[in-house]
Order: sequence, then structure tokens, then C-alpha cells
Amino acid sequence: MCLTDLADLLSEQPEELMGLGLLLALTAGEPAVLRRAPAIPEGATRGEYAALLRLNVLEVHP
Repeated sequence: MCLTDLADLLSEQPEELMGLGLLLALTAGEPAVLRRAPAIPEGATRGEYAALLRLNVLEVHP
């Protein structure tokens, strides 16, 4: 799994709140993906976090 795969999964339910438990569950067994994932902003939805992941893949830093 790569960050774009993770972003695609999160985009399936973009209005749901993003949480650390979900990130850990989706990246289970793949610590390299978890290390590259940015911190989850407080109150972020899955769709917002998916966008943040895609920006990281493109190496765009707000």
C-alpha cells in the first residue's frame, strides 16, 4: 500500500471524521506507510486527510 492507495480508501467516506485508530488499522503491517503519513489535523475528516496525503505525495507543503 502507498499513500495514494490510503487516500483512495479514505475518500470512500469523505465526511466521516479521521482518527488515529483508523489510520493504524488501514496501515497494519505496513509501518513504512505509517512513517510517511503526516499528522492528522484535529477535527479533520477522512476527505480532508486524503487531500493532505495526496499533497504529500506531490511534495506540496502548505
